[in-house]
Amino acid sequence: MFVWSCRTSSPAASGGNFDEQQQEENQPDKKTASFSVPPPTSINLAKPLEISTRADDAALCVKINQTIEQSDYANARWGVFVLSLKDGRVVCSRDGRQLFNPASIQKTLTAIVALDRLGADFRFKTSVLAANQPDADGNLNSDLTLYGTGAPDFDSEQLTDLVNQLQAKGLKRVKGNVVGDASFFKGASIGDGWTWNDLQWYYGAEGSALSFRENQAAIFMNADGKPAATTDLMQIRGEMKPVESGHIEAFGAERGLESNEIYVWGNGKRAYGRIAVHNPALWAAKTLKESLQQKGIIIDGDVKSVDWKTENRADTASLSELAAVQSKPLGELVQRMNKHSVNLYGEVFLRTIGKRFGAEAPDESREIQELRGDDSAGAAVVKKWLREKNVVVDDIQIRDGSGLSRLDFVTPEAFGRALVYAAKSNFGQVFADSLPIAGTDGTLGGRLGNAKGKILAKTGTITFVNSLTGFAQATDDEIYAFAIIANNVTRKPDATRVVDKIAGSLVNVNAAEKAAADKQ
Repeated sequence: MFVWSCRTSSPAASGGNFDEQQQEENQPDKKTASFSVPPPTSINLAKPLEISTRADDAALCVKINQTIEQSDYANARWGVFVLSLKDGRVVCSRDGRQLFNPASIQKTLTAIVALDRLGADFRFKTSVLAANQPDADGNLNSDLTLYGTGAPDFDSEQLTDLVNQLQAKGLKRVKGNVVGDASFFKGASIGDGWTWNDLQWYYGAEGSALSFRENQAAIFMNADGKPAATTDLMQIRGEMKPVESGHIEAFGAERGLESNEIYVWGNGKRAYGRIAVHNPALWAAKTLKESLQQKGIIIDGDVKSVDWKTENRADTASLSELAAVQSKPLGELVQRMNKHSVNLYGEVFLRTIGKRFGAEAPDESREIQELRGDDSAGAAVVKKWLREKNVVVDDIQIRDGSGLSRLDFVTPEAFGRALVYAAKSNFGQVFADSLPIAGTDGTLGGRLGNAKGKILAKTGTITFVNSLTGFAQATDDEIYAFAIIANNVTRKPDATRVVDKIAGSLVNVNAAEKAAADKQ
């Protein structure tokens, strides 16, 4: 016999793609970057970037290419782009203008455009709405609607704040339903080009306008002879057998694409996994109802959820606001996304800029926008933004905000140019602070120890793809913006070691040679 116990959670190190998640350390994130990235005022993105003719740069580029060609991954596709923030020279470009699937470094483009268009102080609002105010007896004669506008960090603490606000208004009874309203975003809540087998895991969480606890639940399983457990959130069934001698412990789980029923199996004493919650708006509404009831507030109706497709839903513009909370500032949310590669954040950021600014990009994939909704509108905004930075975007494909899509195709140079713009901008330090620090925190906590504190970079890992982009401190007065992308990496283990060796070579430069070259 067995028991499957389910507990919902929002771990401090949640999110991201699975392989990256295994690289995180249980170390606190640094709030500020380990080195400052000065604004590259001499670089004009409106002009073509020039390939360096310096001997030391050529030697570094040869070293990078040798690292690739002498590795076990020489037959994979490699793109490398390295640019000096001192003077804008291109130190190395290996297929820098060719298209690659970027994996999670796609989040850097999403973050930079979101910070540029929305501002680092932008906050998302989550509110409780109703058709009227509670009467003198505390009765609400309408539905109670929990309305989200994309906050990815809406959690139990904020929900409790809403409940306390409602109680302070004298609410004692809701004579209607409790409704979770995710209609703010139009279109699909999962990314275009996401593979079906990613959707059940925490990194495939839906990009809902009403998210709750990062739309994931942790399940803990023990084979202890008790019946299987179920909750209002998830129904869990399956079996876990004792591990036989000579066999390794194994665990598997399968969640229906449009349900929260999970079938689990395996052998061993215990297992743990994190599952994406389908329809997080319903989960949030259920939790709100339970929290109100715990305060003694009576709920006569049921719990429901609505989205943009729901017919005859309430017009939120005509409802009164009874309570509201705000998210952390966008600058802090971007740090959460980049440090730990939380896909949900990239998806809601993309949909937010699509909803707010999509009409400004009518020539970018209009047909796809109309079919998909706010995520494709957001992709059009990103492409328009890249074009303005003199990136050739005719063949670039942006299908999601997180990089989980297999249909994203971007050039290494596009990442380099975006990094230059970020460094020049008024949010440059906010962006730099959001990146994992080599050998220190986030998804680089256990990597690049030989370059500890010298690299600030976003990691990317999905099946057959490995990438890294950010800033490298070559010397005290020289910082590189770089992008490294490997596609078609089919050998095991993955190419992280080679990617890190290339990145490490950017900081382990010969200072004497560079000083001599600078004088030439």
